[in-house]
Formats: sequence, C-alpha cells, structure tokens
Amino acid sequence: MKVGKLVQLLLPKVIEYCEQNDHMEFERLCDAGYSKRTFNINFPFLVEKGSLPSESSKRYWTNIYLVRGKTVLACSQWYEKDAVWFVEYLQRIGIDYDESQLEGLLLDAKVTSKQKASFRSRKANSRYRGNAIGNAQNLLVRNVLSNLGSEQFSEEDWLETKAYFNHKCAYCGEAKELVIEHAIPINKVYLGEHKLGNLVPSCKECNSAKASKDFREFLDGSDDKIAVIESYMDKQNYVPLENNEQVQMILEMAYREVGAVAERYITIINELFVHEDDNDEQHL
Repeated sequence: MKVGKLVQLLLPKVIEYCEQNDHMEFERLCDAGYSKRTFNINFPFLVEKGSLPSESSKRYWTNIYLVRGKTVLACSQWYEKDAVWFVEYLQRIGIDYDESQLEGLLLDAKVTSKQKASFRSRKANSRYRGNAIGNAQNLLVRNVLSNLGSEQFSEEDWLETKAYFNHKCAYCGEAKELVIEHAIPINKVYLGEHKLGNLVPSCKECNSAKASKDFREFLDGSDDKIAVIESYMDKQNYVPLENNEQVQMILEMAYREVGAVAERYITIINELFVHEDDNDEQHL
C-alpha cells in the first residue's frame, strides 16, 4: 500500500482523535511548521476549504472532512520516505492500524537504518489491547490538574454537593444512582480541575453520554441547568482555568515529555536485546 492511500484510510481516525481527545491537535495539523516537523511534508496536513488558495488546490485531495465544525481538505503531497513519519505519529497519539497495510512501505521508503530500527521497535509494540503512550500522557495531565492549589474537601462535602442538586443528576434532573462528574473535563483542552466546585452529581447514562464534553456544550439549549451549575461553581468560589494559554503550554510540554521519555527507554531496552541477538548470531 502506498503511503498516500494509508493516510487517506486512517485520516478518519486522526479526525476522530482531534474531535474527542485533543481539540488543539486540529489547530496544530493546520500549521505548516508542525506538519513539517511531524510528517516531513511541506504543506499543512489540513487546511480549511475556504482559505485554500486556488494555486495550492492541486496539493490537496478533493475529499471534504468536517472537523470542529469546519470543512477541511487533507494534504496529498506524500512520498514513500514519509511513511515512517506518519506511522510514528499514529503510534504517538495511540491510533491502531493493521500491520498488513504497511507491507512494502519500508522497502519503498528511503529511510535511515536508525529510522528503520525505530520503526521495527514501535511496530513490534502495536499489540491488540496494548497500552498506548497516550494513556500515560493523559494520566499525567489529569494528575497535574487534579492537584493544583491547596483546596481540601471530604466525603461530607460531596454529600452536601449532592444535596445542593437535590440528589438528582445535574444534567437530566433524574433521581438515579449518582456518580462524581467533572463539569469541565480534566484534560489539556478544557483545563478542568478536581476541585469541589467542578464536581457535580451525574447519573451513569449522562456521565457516559457527556464523555469529554464541557458541561455547557453537553447541555446546549438547557440554559436553566447550565445556570444552576454555574451558580454552584460561584458558591464554591471555583474559577475555571479555561483558555489559560500559559497552563495549556506547560501541560503540552509535560504531555510531550512523557512521550519522549517513554520512547527513550523503550529504545534503550530494545537495543539491549538487539545487541544480545547480534552476540548470539556471532556464536553460531
């Protein structure tokens, strides 16, 4: 399979990642510099259809995709040497792919032996139900956001919170079994925190349906319920970190550091086995 075909095949999963896991990634994929550093391509990976100059249209596929409410086109300027870059990206953000789809790509790609070794190492770790590095990256972000400040609260405080919402789900208003829900998600996009003012009672159905959405996005059209949650936040003196560019930048650095650290130690340990294999071959 040619690398361009592979990109087109897996593009929906990349878009799904931008929609559900990392909203900022969409903006990065529209940046020429990021696209060059990440994929080794000379044009933005994605571009809004309305902003694409006519002279550049031949450098993008005609398929239209919807991302974050915007119609975009994807860059078609892929060469076989870019295969490793794209696969490394898939592995970094935790997107699964069929290894049979990659047959022949490395043979056609003019990559260094170091890149090939890195690719083989990563390919070997593409395992069903494996632990993607994105899980560790997201966990670090959640850990940081969950421990900011010096606020403390107890189970009794949580019981008072449920009483504030009349022991009903803050989203649907039903009196069901309730779980702790973060009104503003704890991730590097929304910057929610594990503070009392960001905890609301939710039924399991709403908790599942809301997923990684902000409560205002999930409750779009239910202004009364939004107002109740916002009043509760005010009561608890909770001031969201939303749109704090400094915090987002720091978390992005931390996110990338985790990926880099994992890659470094995976490479170090894998090289031990490579050397052992070489020694075994020498004794044969």
